[in-house]
Amino acid sequence: MFVRSGTGTDLPWINSILTASYGVTTVVTGDRIRNAAELATLVAENATGPVGLLTYEAGPEGLEVVTIDTSIRRIGAGTALLSAARDLAARSGLRRVWLITTNDNLDALRFYQRRGMRIVRVHPGAVDRARLHKPAIPAAGSYGIALHDELELEFPAAVSVRPAGLGTVPAVLSLLDAATRWLVSLGRTGQWGTAPHSANPRRRAQLTSWAATGGLWLAELSGRPVGALAVGTAPDYVPAATEPELYVNLLVTDRTHRGAGLGTALLDHARVLAVGRGVERLRVDCYAGDDRALVGWYERQGFTATDPFAVALPDGTAWPGQVLTQSI
Repeated sequence: MFVRSGTGTDLPWINSILTASYGVTTVVTGDRIRNAAELATLVAENATGPVGLLTYEAGPEGLEVVTIDTSIRRIGAGTALLSAARDLAARSGLRRVWLITTNDNLDALRFYQRRGMRIVRVHPGAVDRARLHKPAIPAAGSYGIALHDELELEFPAAVSVRPAGLGTVPAVLSLLDAATRWLVSLGRTGQWGTAPHSANPRRRAQLTSWAATGGLWLAELSGRPVGALAVGTAPDYVPAATEPELYVNLLVTDRTHRGAGLGTALLDHARVLAVGRGVERLRVDCYAGDDRALVGWYERQGFTATDPFAVALPDGTAWPGQVLTQSI
């Protein structure tokens, strides 16, 4: 099986395979209307000619697989196309390969997950909205399943998470400083202020303590630090635990790898640690000011907001926080 970029001479075949799959070449996914025949393409072919097509768009969020179709099943064309898309993304410096499919597409969901993709988001009612633009979308899809929602899948980043010893404290401080600079650039100074963490003796002592007691973990991509996690007991400014738990005391990621699933990978590691310690609850707290964007991110990770709180600051103001919990 050989995969190459599509060319102008492929256009009649591209139109035919898209029309065979979708009735027209227009597709509606993620609340976007696109003519798939006008997108960049990868074509899989064997000795008989083209047998598979992948259309894609590359942008700040990574490489999105918009459509993937084969004219002959079970000959490896789909697998070869996904592999080629990942290679293309890597060569282009894109850290995420992702796609959207519908809730009825059980065969595709099995195919994608068996090749390492994971469901990262569900978009309820997305197909209902798409139907407003493309009335031909049926009410029921494969296996007679009512067709309402979209599921977003991606290949997880090849992240390794290891215990962070005392020697990694400077690297974690650097991650925190970079995250603060990113927040400041967005005008979001309420979360961590503007001063670098590396200049704060209290933060350095905190990280040193976590590292010394085995509570600090480092995420790496190709040996480079890209995130950190600290777990242990709840701080004294949040409501006390009512049952055995593991508390996420710190979560920070390298914003240059935004969209690579680093935060999710670190939370997955926290869940594994919790199970290994025989506890069934994970708690975390986060900044709840501005538009509560960080609270929303944790909710998308499966947490439920429970207790709001406020921490008094030296200038007389209060830092708004939110505790969230998740059953393991």
